Amino acid sequence: MFNNETYVASVDINSYIDGLGEMVRMYIKKGFEPYIISFMFRLSALNTSASQQMMMIESEINRVYSRFLTETVRYPWSKGNVGNRPILIACPDWPVFKWKTTFKRIYLPHEGIHVGGILLVPPRNNLKNGVKDHFETVKRKAYVRPGFPLSRIHIQHMDDSYGRAVDYSFKSLKRRRCTFDDLIYLPDSQSERPSRGPNERGISGR
Repeated sequence: MFNNETYVASVDINSYIDGLGEMVRMYIKKGFEPYIISFMFRLSALNTSASQQMMMIESEINRVYSRFLTETVRYPWSKGNVGNRPILIACPDWPVFKWKTTFKRIYLPHEGIHVGGILLVPPRNNLKNGVKDHFETVKRKAYVRPGFPLSRIHIQHMDDSYGRAVDYSFKSLKRRRCTFDDLIYLPDSQSERPSRGPNERGISGR
């Protein structure tokens, strides 16, 4: 039997990801530099419930973004810098379990928890080194700190095929392994997010 609800959800996901691709294109046109960024987390530091894991991960990504924001823009919240702040859109790269059960995902010892996404760096910035060097060498210890869940940041410049990069970064959303509500968007500006279409609450139905 044809499931219209599933069809609408799929259309919404594809439209939303297309909207993210268009947003990336728009920022590139404004002079922003696009990067694919991945965050890897220590499993031992996230040995807790799924909801607590997400809270810890979001907190870590917020911490990294806040530091990068002040490194990039001197007065990031001034009126003159409204359109000159870095944009980060991140998506979990593993199933996020929303229901309350005793179920725990079994990870292999070598496995890591990833969050991937797109980082857009404004053309007017205070960075003295390249973005990749900034994260992975120059300021690495400021972002990856002992005792924190984050174990590594990998970043690479995005080439002209930004549509494929967006599809790859948000593949968990496309495969319905997570929902719209699991996306991390920084700075948190609802007005700049792509519309989700008729199913505005997202595929989770929450």
